[in-house]
Amino acid sequence: MGKLDVIQANLLVDFYGSLLTDHQREVWHLYFAEDWSLSEIGQMLGVSRAAVADVVDRTAGVLAQYESKLGLIAGSEIRQRKLMRLVHEISRMAGDQQDVPALQLARELAVEEGLTDV
Repeated sequence: MGKLDVIQANLLVDFYGSLLTDHQREVWHLYFAEDWSLSEIGQMLGVSRAAVADVVDRTAGVLAQYESKLGLIAGSEIRQRKLMRLVHEISRMAGDQQDVPALQLARELAVEEGLTDV
């Protein structure tokens, strides 16, 4: 598996983190959220840098498999795009009337789906 960026790593753990072991979650959090080095994590856990790298790599593989099989992130991104289109279309049809119930509902759904700029 290729190197993950922090955004991808956070998305994966947001969707599938509860399926990881406590150890995997701890190492993942320290590495991606706290930006600790592999050596720092290894020193804290009393293991080698290579052992920590192995946990990160295996966890990344597990998370990628979950996404491949379940597609929760891909599905969320599709719903977000559709909701943005819906908000845009209702806004266009409503014109100056921004208090249209359908528009308010579409915006509420967009916020629930994680969109903050609607």
